[in-house]
Amino acid sequence: MRRVVIDPSAFLEWFAPDGPGRGLRDEYEQGALVVMTPRVFALAVLEMAMRSRSLSADRLRRLATEVHRVGFELRDPPPAELAAWLAKGLSGNQAAHAALASALDLRLVTADQDLLREAASFAISPAEA
Repeated sequence: MRRVVIDPSAFLEWFAPDGPGRGLRDEYEQGALVVMTPRVFALAVLEMAMRSRSLSADRLRRLATEVHRVGFELRDPPPAELAAWLAKGLSGNQAAHAALASALDLRLVTADQDLLREAASFAISPAEA
């Protein structure tokens, strides 16, 4: 079974009918993919959704329910790994996802251009996943 770390930017693409994240979502729903995320994942998804989509309170509540329902495996990255990624200038959310993927030696699926650049050795876009 394949395992990846997914960040909020890639997760939000799961909901586009024919978007690049749809294949990854299908793989997860078929039970062929294990998705790991830092414990801050739900908060990061909600923050990103509010910034990029200006969701109403009702839509935000529905998204929060969906994030909780999917049941990703939640893990905190090792503090030293997190610190190393923060030192590269990433935000706390970006660093948490990069640190977890790096520590677990997994691919990081992201649509975040900064993460794709900074973690180029293991970060991939949803279309590549």
